[in-house]
Amino acid sequence: MASLFSLLTILIITFINPIFTSALLQPPTPPPPPIFMPTTPSTVPPGLFMSAVIFPQTFGLYLVEIGVGTPPVSQHMVMDTGSDLTWFKCKPCNCLQIPHLFDPLLSTSTAVVPCDFPACDHFGCNNNQCMYEVHYMDNSFTKGVLLLETLTLGGTGVLNVVVGCGHSNNGLVTAANGLLGLGGGPLSLPTQLRLHGLAGIFSYCLPDSAQDSLGWLNFSLPSAMVHAGTAWIPLLRNPNTPTFYYVGLSGLGIGDARLLIPENTFKLTEKGSGGVIIDSGTTYSHLPTPVYEIFRNTYVAKTVNILPQFSFGHPVFDTCFNLSGLESVQVPNVSFFFSAGPILTLKKGNILVDQELISGKGIFCLAFVPTNYTMFIIGSTQLAGIETSFDTTAGYMGFGPNTCGTPENSPYCHGYWPPRRISLGNYIPPNPFLLVCLFICFYL
Repeated sequence: MASLFSLLTILIITFINPIFTSALLQPPTPPPPPIFMPTTPSTVPPGLFMSAVIFPQTFGLYLVEIGVGTPPVSQHMVMDTGSDLTWFKCKPCNCLQIPHLFDPLLSTSTAVVPCDFPACDHFGCNNNQCMYEVHYMDNSFTKGVLLLETLTLGGTGVLNVVVGCGHSNNGLVTAANGLLGLGGGPLSLPTQLRLHGLAGIFSYCLPDSAQDSLGWLNFSLPSAMVHAGTAWIPLLRNPNTPTFYYVGLSGLGIGDARLLIPENTFKLTEKGSGGVIIDSGTTYSHLPTPVYEIFRNTYVAKTVNILPQFSFGHPVFDTCFNLSGLESVQVPNVSFFFSAGPILTLKKGNILVDQELISGKGIFCLAFVPTNYTMFIIGSTQLAGIETSFDTTAGYMGFGPNTCGTPENSPYCHGYWPPRRISLGNYIPPNPFLLVCLFICFYL
């Protein structure tokens, strides 16, 4: 199997640290995005919604349930706005065996992406099959074959989505079937849907992992989902890393005080370094170490007579509190001041995280961590319970106005029956020889 992958010409490298950071590192001068989409758009029913349910997991990960293939096989995917390629574990698989492992030989809609298909421009080829390989900073990886496959969300089947069929996978999503790439790059699911006029906007609500609740992920046309009450801020573009959703941040606040941090600390430079991104695949917000120290010291100073500190050598956090025995706790708010004007103020559950599984009942830690990078990352813990929308057509993201409930309580979560099937372009019929070769090669 090693000889197969010696032919790979390009690696996509993502840094995902032990607390599940999924920010993607790009080369300094990346090649232009591939034009891989067929030019004929699909016909879309008016007011189309595509929806999926989000399940909270331990350690701040969120899984989305989608269907893969025909007939659809249920897959639980890590939801990640910090990477592009959607991939899932495939038979035969050098990985932890999990339920519903996808078998491409049993799907009537599976098509292997050939080497001359433009989507393959960033990858290597072997036996006229487009191979992919993705590595992560915590030594996790996935590698396999690119496919055109049908993805089903809430009863709506979308044909000919470029996805990865992972035959060799390790770490990162051990307990999940794969990863749902929701970034802004050319291979992401939102980009593929947008380029065909299927969905120019997506929104999600991450449930509070401490509660027995569900969240939701919706795709729609902008005219169907834009609504009053959302606080919109512009997305910033970084040509070096089109995957990331950058936002303008001007400051941080604790309680009624704004921290004395120069505004240019948060800026995205002309060379593409620094800046602030929104990443659902990062569990806790990352602040550059000098900023983190100001933030942490201020928070501790404001809680010195309110929250008793607790030190126990946590592997991730350096600031924890013992709240056991306290009937009610008032903690200082944390606020993000966005350059466009809106202020996002976090509640207690977005600031302190329960550490009962690690240290016992009543121990909570400050859910922010330092990083040696100059880039800020606003993670999933800070946005849990807050409706978050991305209008990739207009280049805006929004917060609110809804908070999370069960999917049936979402005003934008709709299922359809019977299932609809929508194509992203001309279908490439499955090649039996390539599929059999695909299956055999990974047994060698």
